[in-house]
Amino acid sequence: MIEKIILRGIATYNNTVELSNLTKINFFYGSNGTGKTTISRLIANIKSYPSCNVKYQDNTPLKAIVYNGDFVRYVFSQSENFQGIFTIGDGAKEIEEKINLKNKEREKLESEKKGLNDTLGNENDKLDKLKAEFRELCWENIYQKYRGEFNNIFAGYRSNKDKLATRLSKGNLAPQLQTEEYLIERYNLLYKEELKNISGLELLLEEFFNQFRNLESNQILKTKIIGREDIDIAAMIKKIHNHDWVREGKQYFDKNYDEQRKAYICPFCQQTTPDDFKNKLEEYFDETYENQIKELDRLYEDYQRLSTQLTDYSKRLLSTRENKYFENRKEEIKKHIQIIKQVIEDNLLIIKSKKEKPSEVVSIKSILNLLNQQNNLVDSVNQKVKEHNQVVGNQQKEKQKIDSEIWRFFREEINSLIKSYDKNTKDVNKAIGNINRQIEEKNDQIKKIKTEISELEKQIKSVKPTVEAINKLLDRFGFRGFKLKPTDDEKHYCIIREDGTIAKETLSEGERNFIIFLYFYYLVQGVLNPEENISEPKIVVFDDPVSSLDSDVLFIVATLIKDILRKVRNNEGNIKQVFILTHNAFFFKEVAYISSLGTQNSRKDTMYYVIRKSSNISSIDCYESNPIKTHYQLLWDEIKKEGCDCISLQNSMRRIIEFYFKILANLDGEKLINVFSDEIEKKICRSLISWVNAGSHNVFSDIDYAPSSYEIEKFKDVFKKIFEITGHMEHYNMMMA
Repeated sequence: MIEKIILRGIATYNNTVELSNLTKINFFYGSNGTGKTTISRLIANIKSYPSCNVKYQDNTPLKAIVYNGDFVRYVFSQSENFQGIFTIGDGAKEIEEKINLKNKEREKLESEKKGLNDTLGNENDKLDKLKAEFRELCWENIYQKYRGEFNNIFAGYRSNKDKLATRLSKGNLAPQLQTEEYLIERYNLLYKEELKNISGLELLLEEFFNQFRNLESNQILKTKIIGREDIDIAAMIKKIHNHDWVREGKQYFDKNYDEQRKAYICPFCQQTTPDDFKNKLEEYFDETYENQIKELDRLYEDYQRLSTQLTDYSKRLLSTRENKYFENRKEEIKKHIQIIKQVIEDNLLIIKSKKEKPSEVVSIKSILNLLNQQNNLVDSVNQKVKEHNQVVGNQQKEKQKIDSEIWRFFREEINSLIKSYDKNTKDVNKAIGNINRQIEEKNDQIKKIKTEISELEKQIKSVKPTVEAINKLLDRFGFRGFKLKPTDDEKHYCIIREDGTIAKETLSEGERNFIIFLYFYYLVQGVLNPEENISEPKIVVFDDPVSSLDSDVLFIVATLIKDILRKVRNNEGNIKQVFILTHNAFFFKEVAYISSLGTQNSRKDTMYYVIRKSSNISSIDCYESNPIKTHYQLLWDEIKKEGCDCISLQNSMRRIIEFYFKILANLDGEKLINVFSDEIEKKICRSLISWVNAGSHNVFSDIDYAPSSYEIEKFKDVFKKIFEITGHMEHYNMMMA
């Protein structure tokens, strides 16, 4: 049966209304236009209302047969005839017994299926719990932890924990795992900074390296620059190893010529030198010596020039602006430049010392590796700049890439949680799959049995039993102006007058509604198609079935519906759930009345609802007991009223007798009947009591005395005597006053 109904976004149900406490029998009371028919239409065809929901027990939908204005219009719009209702006729006891056995077998399978559905529900609860726990872990370990660093990545996930958990466990990921530092840097570039191209840094050219390489490889630094050794003074200079002192003194010697003496004077001892001494010095410091000195001077000058160029380059490099990648490594590069500068300064001092003492052998430290390292540092910055500019040129693609890489990083963060979750859900899903297979097997077995029942029913189905039953009721109720008759093909009914003419178009509104209700009443017990299964479980909905009906017919309709309700409460037949919706307070009280022979006006299998509409918005309140109370005084007012119809009068008397004598006065019905000696009065009394004890198989079969209009006063007299004879006249007088 239906466990829950959710109404939203249709008719006057602008706000969501949820009915989650539905039972076997559900009474709805509300004025016209409050939204009753909307409920009946929703049950009749849920597919037409995608915004609403109807949940069935064990997720097993039942066939719904709905009486409302749509049903009335559909039935009466059929040409001249009603579609025939197939029911099981008489004379097929053996087949009926087989059908009963099959139904018991079907019920057993459905019971086993219910057990499987209960187990399935437990497993689904486990799965839901695992999903909820995993969802919260993902939320705490990923979203709460990283929403500050990667806020934009969570767009679309901030208010949807399920979506976040699914993305982490099932989403596509980047092939390569990146570090958190890399991801933060790239994310900030793409989502937090103004993207624009950055110029690369200047690198030292290969020509610069070659010049330093040539200077460092020059052998002049390792050459002892001395004079000719074949001059006689060479032996003395060599012996005292004063080449550089002699060379330096030669400069002063050349300037120290004495005109008076006509000779060169030694700058140290101030003695005149031999005439050939100057020539010997010139020969000692010959062209070769001078060329080596010049080469040494050039090396020093070139090294100074390169040093200046390198200094200028370093200044340009360190003055770079608007390059965050350079800023990140600026201090490192700056320190490296200082190291290079110090080595160059040291080398210049060494070369200078060589110049001062050419005969000394010296060596300088190579600057090439340091320059190469410098270039590598600068190039690493340029690589970052290149990547940056690529991002600027293709932002959308780069965002997609970083997004995927961040989700890969997230996945690794909770990889152990995901593995545990996958394993646990796999086990539960395996169990669910096994249960679903068993349920499917049960469904196949149930379907097979239903087919077998349908084949058996085909042998005994007929439209005639319904015609006979309706005509019998019409006759019993005094409707003799028309009746139903099967057509020649025995698949339809037509309404005919006593003279055999078609009566459908000449029926009054009351006659039309009553005959359609009787048609519906037997439809819920049969089928329109001989291929259908009569015993299939059903849900029945009555939406204002007493519209335009006379009060006597209203009571008959209420009595027929109450018989259906009795069977539902006692689990008799194939009707599993009933919905009754009406705006007629008298009908609501009548059909919702629970006899005092049963229980109080509250049952676990019955719920009451009142539908109200305010500002064109419908709402529904639920009650465990009938909120539309039966008014005892109303029954007495019906008796006092002039021109009361027969059926209504008898019903009011019956209700008063039942309420007062069965509950308040505690008097047995049979004893009450036997108090009367007059047979006519006894029959009248019995007719009143018989309504209370009407049989279940044919509601009206025990009514053996019905009043005519001229006997109303006789009924009133008997009713009064019941109180008089039983000693309760004071109560009668009080109520009739």
